[in-house]
Amino acid sequence: MPANTAARRSFANLAPTMRKQYALTLRECRLSLPVEPPWGAPYRMVEWASKTDQRVQRRVFPADCTPSQIADALKSHVPGRRYGPTDDED
Repeated sequence: MPANTAARRSFANLAPTMRKQYALTLRECRLSLPVEPPWGAPYRMVEWASKTDQRVQRRVFPADCTPSQIADALKSHVPGRRYGPTDDED
């Protein structure tokens, strides 16, 4: 199985739920399976991209987070520093 397929299976797509139940304008929203590090609490990674900004953003949440908690965090999220090429580069 290719690595991309395995990576895709480790994430659940939340975008339809976030658009329908929480009115977020997302192109994509993915929630990882719980990660249990050898220290600290288990967590999940959320990756999303809005319809107005195609760049993927990421945030870590507790493993037992609910879709409502994720939606609240995404609504109040303030993007940090952006890395990567810009449209005006030649």
